[in-house]
Amino acid sequence: MIRQRQLTSSELISAYISRIRIINPVINAVVEDNFEGAQKAAADVDVYLDQLDKNSDEYKKLSETKPLLGVPFTIKDTYSVKGFRCTAGIYARRNVVADYDSDVVKNLKEAGAIHLAITNVPEAAFWFECNNRIYGRTKNPYDTRRIAGGSSGGEGAIIAAAGSVIGVGSDIGGSIRIPALCNGVFGLKPSEGAISLNGHHPNFKGGYGKRMCTSGPLCRYAKDLSIFFRVMAGNDVAENRFRLSKPVSMNKLRFFYMEGINSFMIEPLDKKVKATMIKSVKYFEKKYDTSVFSLSC
Repeated sequence: MIRQRQLTSSELISAYISRIRIINPVINAVVEDNFEGAQKAAADVDVYLDQLDKNSDEYKKLSETKPLLGVPFTIKDTYSVKGFRCTAGIYARRNVVADYDSDVVKNLKEAGAIHLAITNVPEAAFWFECNNRIYGRTKNPYDTRRIAGGSSGGEGAIIAAAGSVIGVGSDIGGSIRIPALCNGVFGLKPSEGAISLNGHHPNFKGGYGKRMCTSGPLCRYAKDLSIFFRVMAGNDVAENRFRLSKPVSMNKLRFFYMEGINSFMIEPLDKKVKATMIKSVKYFEKKYDTSVFSLSC
C-alpha cells in the first residue's frame, strides 16, 4: 500500500506512535522509543516515492530491493541498535549505548524498514516472563494480571496490543514461542544460524547457547512471517540455504508433536490447546499424507 501511495509511511508511523502512547502506560512493553527518528525516516520515504518515476526499473524492483519500505518494526532489548541503549535487562548494562547496528537491524533497514522502538525483556533474557530492575514488568494486554511471556515478552505484548505489526525476537528455549502463545500472535524459531546473532546480547560464542539461540520474527499476521524472516536472514541465506521461493513438498516433511511432559513440576496441557493441536496434526496427516510422530517425555 505504501509503494502504491494508498497509504503514506508517515501516516502508518504516526498511527503506531499514537497507539504506543495510549497502550504502553498500561502494559509497559516499550522501554525506549525512536519516534522522532521514525517520523523523519518515514517523511524521507514519502518524498522518495513521490519523486520516483512509476515506470522506472527502480520503482518496479522495489518489492524485491525494498520489500519493507516505510514499514515500522520493533525489536527486543537484546539487540544493538546504534544510538540506543542495549541492556538485555541487566542492571549493570543500564547505561550501555550501542555504537553499531546488529546484523538483523542492518538487514531490516536495507529492506526499507523503519526502527520504531525497543521492547522489554527479563534479566539477561533468561526467564519466561518479562521483568527486570531497570524497566519493571511487562503486562499481558488481554489481562494485565497475567504475564506477557518471555524473553521476547515486550515484543509479544506490543504486537498483540496493535502497537507494532512486526518485531524482532530471539529464542533458546521458548523466548519467541512463549510470548507468541501468551499474547495470541505468531512467532517463528528458525533453524540454527538462519539469522545472524551478531550484535545480540548475551553473545553466545559456542556450546549449547550458540547451538540453540536463534533470531526470529514475531508478527500480528501469520502470512507476514515468511517475508519478515527472508529480510531478517538476508536474501542469500533465504535462497541458498532455505530456497524460500521454491515450492515445498509437504508429504516429504515429518511432523513431531508432544501432548505434554510427564513431570509433577509441569502443569498438564490445557484441554482446548491439546484438542487444537491434535486437530492440526490430523489435518496435516490427512491432507498431505505426511508422517506424524508423537513424542513422550
